[in-house]
Amino acid sequence: MSTNVLLKKKKNKPVFIGNSNLDSSTMVSQTAARPAAKREFPYVSSEDASPPKKRRGENSADGKENNGVDRPSVADDLAERQSEHRDSLLAGRHRNEQGKPPEAGVIREIYVENFMCHKKLRVQLCRNVNFIHGQNGSGKSAILAAIQICLGAGARRTHRARNLKDLVRKDSNCNAAKVQVTLLNRGDDAYQHELYGDAITVERTIAVRGGYNGYKLYNHDMEEISRNKKDLDEMLDKLNIQVENPCAILDQEDAKKFLTGKASDKYEFFMRATELERLDRKYAATLDMVRDLDNQSTRLNGALETYIEQANDAKKRHKEFQKIEELENKKETCEELYAWSLYNDAHEKLVEKREERDAFQAKAQKKIEELSQAEGAAQGPDEEETNRRNNLDRLTREADEQAGQKQNLEVDLKRASEPYKALSRRLKETRKDIGSAERSLASAKQQLESKRAEILARAGSAESEAAGRTKRLQDAEARLANAKEDRDRIRQAVSDSRKAYDELEPQVEQARHEVSAGEKRLMALNSRIRELEKSGNSSINIFGRRCGAVHDMVQKARFQGPVLGPIGAFVKIAPGKEMYAPLAELAIGSGMLDRFIVTNDNDRKILQGIRRKIGCQHDCGILQIHPHAKYSVQPPPVDGIDTVASVLQISNDLVYNSLVDYCKIEEKALSKSKKESEDLLLHRGNDGRLAVRGRIKTVFFLPKGDSWNVKNGTLGMSSNEKQLRQTIGVDKSKAIAETRNEMQAVQHEVNQHRREDNRLNHEHTESMKEWNKGKGQLRKVEKELDKARRDIESLQEDEIQASNFDTDTSEHEQLVTDEQATVDALKDNEVALIDQLQGLEPGIEELKSKLNETKARNERVMQDMTAAEEDLANYIQHLSQRQEKLEKKRNKVKQYEEIIEKKNIQINESDDQAKSYLLTAKTLAFHRQKKDSLDEAAADSEWSQEPTHADLEGIERPDQSQMKKDPKYYKTRLERLKERLQTERERRNAMNEDPIEAYEKYIRAQKLLESKMEQIKEIDETSKNLKSDWNKRKQRWRQFRQHIALTTDGKFNEILNDKGSSGTVEFNHKDATLNLCVQKDATDANSQQKDVKALSGGERSYTTIALLLALGESLETPFRVLDEFDVFLDPVTRKTVIDTLILMAKKMNHRQFIFITPQDVSNVDADPMLKIIKMTPPTRRDVAGAPIQQVLEFSQN
Repeated sequence: MSTNVLLKKKKNKPVFIGNSNLDSSTMVSQTAARPAAKREFPYVSSEDASPPKKRRGENSADGKENNGVDRPSVADDLAERQSEHRDSLLAGRHRNEQGKPPEAGVIREIYVENFMCHKKLRVQLCRNVNFIHGQNGSGKSAILAAIQICLGAGARRTHRARNLKDLVRKDSNCNAAKVQVTLLNRGDDAYQHELYGDAITVERTIAVRGGYNGYKLYNHDMEEISRNKKDLDEMLDKLNIQVENPCAILDQEDAKKFLTGKASDKYEFFMRATELERLDRKYAATLDMVRDLDNQSTRLNGALETYIEQANDAKKRHKEFQKIEELENKKETCEELYAWSLYNDAHEKLVEKREERDAFQAKAQKKIEELSQAEGAAQGPDEEETNRRNNLDRLTREADEQAGQKQNLEVDLKRASEPYKALSRRLKETRKDIGSAERSLASAKQQLESKRAEILARAGSAESEAAGRTKRLQDAEARLANAKEDRDRIRQAVSDSRKAYDELEPQVEQARHEVSAGEKRLMALNSRIRELEKSGNSSINIFGRRCGAVHDMVQKARFQGPVLGPIGAFVKIAPGKEMYAPLAELAIGSGMLDRFIVTNDNDRKILQGIRRKIGCQHDCGILQIHPHAKYSVQPPPVDGIDTVASVLQISNDLVYNSLVDYCKIEEKALSKSKKESEDLLLHRGNDGRLAVRGRIKTVFFLPKGDSWNVKNGTLGMSSNEKQLRQTIGVDKSKAIAETRNEMQAVQHEVNQHRREDNRLNHEHTESMKEWNKGKGQLRKVEKELDKARRDIESLQEDEIQASNFDTDTSEHEQLVTDEQATVDALKDNEVALIDQLQGLEPGIEELKSKLNETKARNERVMQDMTAAEEDLANYIQHLSQRQEKLEKKRNKVKQYEEIIEKKNIQINESDDQAKSYLLTAKTLAFHRQKKDSLDEAAADSEWSQEPTHADLEGIERPDQSQMKKDPKYYKTRLERLKERLQTERERRNAMNEDPIEAYEKYIRAQKLLESKMEQIKEIDETSKNLKSDWNKRKQRWRQFRQHIALTTDGKFNEILNDKGSSGTVEFNHKDATLNLCVQKDATDANSQQKDVKALSGGERSYTTIALLLALGESLETPFRVLDEFDVFLDPVTRKTVIDTLILMAKKMNHRQFIFITPQDVSNVDADPMLKIIKMTPPTRRDVAGAPIQQVLEFSQN
């Protein structure tokens, strides 16, 4: 796992304070960092957020002062510090999910061979708490060294050897040592589960005299996967295993150093354990790089002036040579325009003659059409009658075909429905079988419970028959049981009341917020009504109370481009789409219809000044858009669905484009209901993921304006809590009425929120009273429970264990398993039948659809047949003669044809003259375009070539708006340009300069200057970004350090409270020191000790363990190892420490703990979450007369 720590979110982008994989150059791009595995920030429990308790030293319950001391104790000072920083540091934090055993990264098994004192040893660990104990020399610490060596640590880190070979067992036959550690690899945090499976075994071989030295990674089936150290490091990083972190793995030497270390040593230990030291070094290296970039930018800026002067000189010389080229271009342009003007003059005359000819042709064509129609009418009755009869026959045949298709479809539908009905019957029978199987399963479970109850009864009977039970033991156990029941009941009551208190807290805040928000809405609506009433006859204010004033000043001001607004004034509802008006307005979004549109920066600045003058805040906003033709958007993807773009009628193209750009009106669909929209738009792809048809992103539907969308193949819903309103297409009077209605509805909501606020405040106060009352009762029961335990401890030596009896329930459990398998199989069959039915449904529905379509088509054919029969009868009855006046029409056509022939002769003559002028103009245009497309060096050789016919065809006629002058004007201007060009050429020839060389020098100087300026810009931007990112990361690093310090301080005091003490951890970040202040008696403020050395050895050891456990709260490694944690501890303190460790470890049931001690812990009761491993005593202890190690015994409740 990486060390990313997510502190907060801003604009939906995560900001990180550190990453172990980042170097200095990657700090600019925070989102480019490798994603971290699932980790969470250290969490402070809900108990830290409880109401502040009474200070120690204030009046006690009996009304007397505590020893007359009025200064706050260590615990009181801690409570104040936590209260001050809670809201600022813990907002948005989350806790790791608890309640299930760890699944990834914990150690399942350790195997060593020829390692240190072990020839062969295999240790299987519990997934939660493990105690490894044994005499000195039994090889306990070798297990810890094996974990360190196998997971990447060096030999010196173990404090057992200087090199790896020294760790090989001293035996003449030992050539190599092998160490294996098997880690669990399950759950969401598993490392490459598809490759390694549910377990990863890491093996390290240490060869003494040749052979393989290194690592091997095996999968769940012990198949070798890799020998690369990088793969091991990646796996350890993913699972957040930190073997070098002394807080994760604390061996004997580190424990002793930490116990006797100075304040600065403890602070250094704190920084290394939390990885704050590594991050600080990374930030310092980044700051050095920023300084180097600033120095480089300064040097480049100093040399930039020289490049600017060189570029300006080259540009000046190049401009002087451009004057001749400009005159030459003007002359060629004028020659071309003169030729085009001659062509235009001839062409205009040609067009006039053609228009006269075309007029006569049009008249002649009209007469010819009339003649053709008359002739056709006289010759066409038989053909039209035949067509009508053929149409009637065709319709008759089509009706027969439709009837046949209908009959076939009915038969196919009946056949397709038979399998569906059979499957439905099978599904019904299967569900009946499921009910029967579930009843059998319930009976089997009941038999299993009866058997277990019988076993418990026999066990109780055996205990009652045991001898030696005294009456006092029975009474003490009864009192203990009753006290435990009372404690559990009271704890549950306290937890329930605290939970009710915590649950009501946000509800009270929410109720207050809703009352305040409702009152603000009432004020806004009341203000809107007053503005609408004051606005007179203006309908613009319906979109915003300042829209009218802004619109009036816009009309008076002077702008460079168009200024439109408000947008709502240009928007109407399409006819027939009125029902979608409120829905379309909701989809557009609030604060859009009152906006104004500009097209350039100058107009935007002027409009901003108008808004400031009027006093606009968030209303009457500005949208800037580039002028563009109206966008072409896609229509709705299916019939029955409208988009916002199809519902609105927008009278201005700029307004339409603005709504497309800013509101995506073509991607928001509108529908009458959720079901209808899903039926028409949703479909499932080949991969089984949901998708939306077309380019639709969001779908809004009536009646409340709720919406849904599809993201990553998943359907998401969004409810609209606001009341739908309409301002588009609504007049002022109706707007006032709607606003008043909305105001009444809001007033009703505010009244309801006020009543709810009063109710919640009352319940909140009552919950606090119940909570405080329950805590008092709990303290009383705890005292009774402690007394009963002490009585039982004095009597436990006389207890006799009850005899074992048979508890085998495997037969009943197998019966339950079999019945459960039967139920599962029937349910799988049920699912399969449902899938088959769903697979048949589309085919049946398709046949039904085809049958309905065939019926409807058959009805339409019958209607067409009736209409065709009537048409044929009417046509036969109304036939009349159509041969009149045909000869007269033919004579008129002949006259027009003679006139047209004369006009064509005149047009041909004018056309020849226009073509001659056109050829000249195109030739000149061809040479000009050729010159523009060629380099100056090659242009002279190309201009002499005559253009081909294809070249001239590609020349287009210039825009006629540039040809307003007659040919005489262009001829005079051309003569003047020739004279000026001759004068300039004579003057430049005398200077003997090369224009091509001057141009090349100018281009080189300009490119060099631009490259230098771009380089400076890139350096400055990089430096700016690095500085900004460094400051943010450094600030979050300090916040992170402060938060860990507070969390450590609180947990340290909490652990000391278990022993009746209290304390605080004093961090001095400026001097880099860490001191401990301990109050040995939590009720006596005078017992404070700021110098830990003044404490006894056991008290100092307990204090050190408390600090280590507190630091461990900030560590998220999957397992932690403590070696000889109980050094210098007396029996009572050692018992308290072990009880505390077990309680803490079981609470953190998603972590694994390994505790190593030379003391005997066999009296600790093992359970599924706790395992005790006793090491075999060393063989040297069996020698007669050898010293025997003494261990302290203790018992655990």
